[in-house]
Amino acid sequence: METTMPIFDRRRLIAFSLAGAALVAATPGLTRQSAPRAQSYGADPLQSYDLYPGPATGPVLMFVHGGGWKRGENSMVNALPDYARRHGLTLASTSYRLVPDVGAREEAQDVAAAIADLHRRLPGRAIFVLGHSAGAHLAALVGVDPVYLGAHGLKPSDLGGVILLDGAGYDATGPRGRGIVGRALDEMYDNAFGPEGSPGRAELSPTLRVRSGQTYPPFLIFHVASRADSAAQSQALATVLIRAGGRAEVIAAPGETHMTINRSFGVADDPEGERGARFIAEHS
Repeated sequence: METTMPIFDRRRLIAFSLAGAALVAATPGLTRQSAPRAQSYGADPLQSYDLYPGPATGPVLMFVHGGGWKRGENSMVNALPDYARRHGLTLASTSYRLVPDVGAREEAQDVAAAIADLHRRLPGRAIFVLGHSAGAHLAALVGVDPVYLGAHGLKPSDLGGVILLDGAGYDATGPRGRGIVGRALDEMYDNAFGPEGSPGRAELSPTLRVRSGQTYPPFLIFHVASRADSAAQSQALATVLIRAGGRAEVIAAPGETHMTINRSFGVADDPEGERGARFIAEHS
């Protein structure tokens, strides 16, 4: 499991980053070159995303980090900056508020607000959303439930596409397993979605929010080949999207773990990353 700094320290670090970006903008002779620019989309320090310099035209890739809905921030980009440069993409990486301060609903609202802000800053450009783990759940939810982007005058179909990396929260109803791991996952889901059986579980489940008659962006869904829960949930999400008239492809990633599929995505010649680049090119 990846470790992160406490929420208070992370917020302070993001605030320092914002202040540093302002200092560079105001001080002659200082340059950021390839460093990202922090962009705020809300009052909370975690409501910000990093925008990496990229082409003046063409697709934009927004990354939504994982972390069990309770940890992580927008610097967790691994190889994505180099990946974006290689494939002519502009990269954005967003933070969002975290459990226990908020739940998954508010996190999805934050992701949608970040997308809307990026849409305003880079008008006319196709935005693709890439999410890992909990971030895959949030990306999927924003990509299927019109309430989130609709709050900003946008629709899920305004997205160029959605790429998901090894999510297992697409259907948050029901128990998560047995033993110590199952109990830990149950607690994680209770904190993010509400107790088992509560309305929030279904309302926040992307698979259960797909409706016929809606228009959805294309989905590319990766899962670790050896992970049964992610495989089943990935296929179920794709199935309902296709039944509703959407486009979705599920790809098993052999030899990967939940962590390595994220870290290696974007490394040169990584098969999942290169398939993702073709997906973006096909739908731009």
